[in-house]
Amino acid sequence: MPRQQINLEPYREEIIALFHHGISSDSISRALENCHNIQVKERTIQSRLRKWGVRKRHRTTTGDEALHARIKMLFMQDRLTDKAMLNMLQQEGYGISERTLRRLRCKLGLHARGSEPEHQEQMQMQKQMIVPHTRADGQLV
Repeated sequence: MPRQQINLEPYREEIIALFHHGISSDSISRALENCHNIQVKERTIQSRLRKWGVRKRHRTTTGDEALHARIKMLFMQDRLTDKAMLNMLQQEGYGISERTLRRLRCKLGLHARGSEPEHQEQMQMQKQMIVPHTRADGQLV
C-alpha cells in the first residue's frame, strides 16, 4: 500500500524561502518538524522543490532575452562598466554574478573598451610588432 502524500502546499513559501537562504533540505525538514509538528524526509523536500520548479541557480545565460537586451542597452547606450552594470541589474532583480555578466557580454559580442590612451598604446605596440616580409623577388609585403 503506497504511503499517504504529505500536503506541503501550506508551507510552500516558507520552504522555498528557507531553501533560497541556503538552508539544506535536512534542516528544512527539521524546521518543519519543530515549528509545525510535521515529519517530512529530506528527499520529500527535494522532490517538492523540483516539482515546484525551484532551483538554486538562476538560468540567466540560456534564454532570458530581456536580460540580454538590458545588458546591450546598459553597455552601448549608457556606456556603463561591468561593475556599474552588475549593480544596476541586481537592483532590477536579476540574479546575476559578475562572472556571468562578463561571459554574457562577450557572448553578445560586447567587448570591453579600453581607455583611449591605453588603446593608442596597444595599437602602437601592435604596429611595432609587425615586421615586413620580403618576397622571393625582393618586394616588401
